[in-house]
Amino acid sequence: MSQSIGLFDGAKEKAKKRIEELRELIKKYDKAYYADADPLISDREYDRLFKELQDLEKEYPEFLTPDSPTQRVGGEPLKEFETVERKNPMLSLANTYSKGEILDFDRRTRENLGGEPYKYVAELKYDGVSISLEYENGVLKVASTRGDGYRGDNVTNNIKTIKTVPLAVEYVEYKGKPIKNFEVRGECYMDVADFEKINRERIARGEKPYANPRNLTAGTIKLLDPKQFAARPIKIVCYFLLSEEIEFESHYENLLLLKKLGFPVGENYRLCENVEEALAFIEEWETKRRELPYQIDGIVVKVDSVKQQKKLGEVARSPRWAIAYKYEPERAETKVKKIIIQVGRTGAATPVAVLEPVFLAGSTISRATLHNADYIEKLDVREGDVVKIEKAGEVIPKVVEVVLSKRPPNAKKFEFPKFCPCELKSPLVRPEGEANYYCEAPDCPWQIKRKLEHFISRDAMDIVGGEKIVSQLTDKGFLKTITDFYDLKEKRSELIQLERWGEKSVDVFLESIEKSKKRPFAAAIYALGIRFVGEGTAKILAREFKDIDELSSADKERLTSIKEIGEKIADSIIAYFGDAKNLEIIERLKKAGVNLKREENI
Repeated sequence: MSQSIGLFDGAKEKAKKRIEELRELIKKYDKAYYADADPLISDREYDRLFKELQDLEKEYPEFLTPDSPTQRVGGEPLKEFETVERKNPMLSLANTYSKGEILDFDRRTRENLGGEPYKYVAELKYDGVSISLEYENGVLKVASTRGDGYRGDNVTNNIKTIKTVPLAVEYVEYKGKPIKNFEVRGECYMDVADFEKINRERIARGEKPYANPRNLTAGTIKLLDPKQFAARPIKIVCYFLLSEEIEFESHYENLLLLKKLGFPVGENYRLCENVEEALAFIEEWETKRRELPYQIDGIVVKVDSVKQQKKLGEVARSPRWAIAYKYEPERAETKVKKIIIQVGRTGAATPVAVLEPVFLAGSTISRATLHNADYIEKLDVREGDVVKIEKAGEVIPKVVEVVLSKRPPNAKKFEFPKFCPCELKSPLVRPEGEANYYCEAPDCPWQIKRKLEHFISRDAMDIVGGEKIVSQLTDKGFLKTITDFYDLKEKRSELIQLERWGEKSVDVFLESIEKSKKRPFAAAIYALGIRFVGEGTAKILAREFKDIDELSSADKERLTSIKEIGEKIADSIIAYFGDAKNLEIIERLKKAGVNLKREENI
């Protein structure tokens, strides 16, 4: 008996040792891959080690800890975020667009320090969303948003999915004291290339593109499902270290300490002996910022000494020891060749200016959004006008000003069309209280294609294909509504005969259609393309209603009783299910075997 127990204890001890070994290996490989961009092993080998760790923790749950790499994504979606009260407020920086005001800031610093010598640290101002990370005994306890500075949302489950955020830090001493209980502040952001990829996919689905990476990052952080957050390419850079147990001396040293502790720190910062060196840094990055893979909107200048920071204190809700210099957005002049109307899947008619190509902020621009009829009216944009354009958030081009002095004498005031540009020429209608005009013809070919593209998109039914496939199958008469996808298996031989198709590609396509029947209820709701019902709202509805029948019969009172559902969304849902053609589509989806019920674990 005792011998058996000894063997059992030996197996557990061996498992514990292997678990610890695997965790250290995975942490090392995560840092190399995500922080250093220098992978040490293949993806396949990494996945094998990760799976081994998962299996061991499942077999020996007593060894599972919150800082294990397997705990980055886990748990059910939240109903809402908890509020975090913080001891040390997250202050917002005073901003300026004037280099003269940087000199004024330096003068005030000099006067308030009474002649003491001081230095500055100049660093890039990432255009993202501020985050606080609190650690207890070296383990991440809570991550929260800035909120009002004193209270923020607890977004720990989301932030834990970012691979460069340490779940537990390495043992590091500062002047003989271990750094165990501390706070790190940073900025969550998204690379421009990742942002543009997401927008290309949205535009292909006929959806409105996001305005800029910062807005998309802010919305992503507020997602209640950490798995959904993890699917977005959010990054973090850390720039502030605070501890009530240790008196740090220098902000510059703290940046080096953050690196040593394993946090991602920006590479571009400088210790400046005086304000002239800080201004030189600002000047240097005026043009170099275009070379960065992410967006910055300025430079932050901070007094380096922590002791002097405390002496300077704060005024209102901004520190006296730091200031942010913000760059003006770049603008360019070009001519409006034509104003066209694009129609999305919801029927929204969006005006777009077709421009003489012009180079702006790193790319050649030939089109720019005009948003809606009110925006055109406000600027009085006309075909033939010379206009100034800039990139909203330095990504999406938009017309911001008409150069009236260069307006041609024959330029006619633009009149928003009364009819859809599609061949049906159906009327465009502007609902009361809305800025957009809509084509409400259910047979509008522009809308049909956008709806079909939306239906098969990755976050909806995740069917192999895209804009070109939908366009081809629609033009050939194979697709008229979203339910037609599920009849295509009967037309396999005809599909094989199509240009650029073959047996293998057709079979892959048909197999993905079959797999789509098992997509989650939330994905199916989103795929329907109900106006104002995005991914997040679809997930909320899937948690609140057991199946599509219960959702379709919900009245306005029931819908608006859900915290996140307002009157506008409720009216849109009721209107959708009040349409007999949509109900017919739902019945056809049921007969096809599409999952329209809530999963048991939600």
